[in-house]
Amino acid sequence: MQGEIRLRYLYEAARLGTMRAASEELNVATSSISRQIAALEKDLGMRLIEGGRRKIKLTEAGDAAFAYYREMRAHEEVFLSRVEELRSVRSGTINLAVGEAFISDAFSEVLQNFMRRFPGLIVRVKMSGTNNAVELVRDDEAHFGLIFDLPRDPKVRARLTLSQPLKAIVHPKHELAQCTSLRLAELGKYSIGLPEDSFRIRQIVREAEHAEGIFLEPALIANSMMLLKDFAKCGRGVTFLPEFLAQPQLSEGKLISIPIDNPVMNSTRISLITRAGRQIPNGGYRLMLRIEAHLKSLIAAAA
Repeated sequence: MQGEIRLRYLYEAARLGTMRAASEELNVATSSISRQIAALEKDLGMRLIEGGRRKIKLTEAGDAAFAYYREMRAHEEVFLSRVEELRSVRSGTINLAVGEAFISDAFSEVLQNFMRRFPGLIVRVKMSGTNNAVELVRDDEAHFGLIFDLPRDPKVRARLTLSQPLKAIVHPKHELAQCTSLRLAELGKYSIGLPEDSFRIRQIVREAEHAEGIFLEPALIANSMMLLKDFAKCGRGVTFLPEFLAQPQLSEGKLISIPIDNPVMNSTRISLITRAGRQIPNGGYRLMLRIEAHLKSLIAAAA
């Protein structure tokens, strides 16, 4: 500790140019600065300051001592910053607004792994439709949100946006399973499952219908993505979903996806959103990075 104090006195004297300036900066007597530097020179057995100069000029050994202390301070700053960062994620609550489409075993695993890593944090997940999720983020009731859309509020920005077209999802033995592409107009004669009107997916399908001047009459209307997947998985009919939502079943060959020749359904996105200008706490930021990686891996798996 004594050596660190002496190094600091040398550092400040060299940085400011004189021992008097260092004494004013450190609020200690000039004579104390001089004695401590002399003691350091004695300990090292080398001159650190060239004699006969009004302004301090370091010797080669003095330069080495100056650089050493500067580097030591930099490492200390990194260390203290790291400690503060770890302290700040030991407790607190992270609020997420998440569309049902994102709720899956894989998403749950991301949350569980995070909570095991930071057991003092509380993660609160609110399942929300797109419009509600945007409102929660905008009003700071959620630190960030996941939506199947692009935010349409100037106070909300998309931190991450990934293309995820709506596709026709069917059983591998369905009559349409061999098709490489479909048009909406071709689907009118098949049994179709759609989410309720409050779901963004249903709204997108309506926009696509309007663009083509057609209307699809659903055989099943549900407020559950799981029911819609089961509807297709049992071979009853067709539903429209982004591939990431049905990724486990697609990978296992229990469902297949078919592109739809419609610009509205091919322009859809998933977005991770935050309020513009909001500083996310360290715990929330760490979780957000993990969820970003999770989304990217889902999209890569579906590619």
